[in-house]
Amino acid sequence: MQQRFCECGHPVLVAYVITKNGILHVYRVNARFGSPMRCPSCGKHLDINELR
Repeated sequence: MQQRFCECGHPVLVAYVITKNGILHVYRVNARFGSPMRCPSCGKHLDINELR
């Protein structure tokens, strides 16, 4: 897992899961896992390409 940050600065953990269909990005925010997810701080949709 890698720690990234939403544009608002809220921490997000990202897991890269390799499947037969490609790579899936699974987000962990405040002890909740899922994909896709929204930032609990600002409500923005989490996109792997926009995380810092």
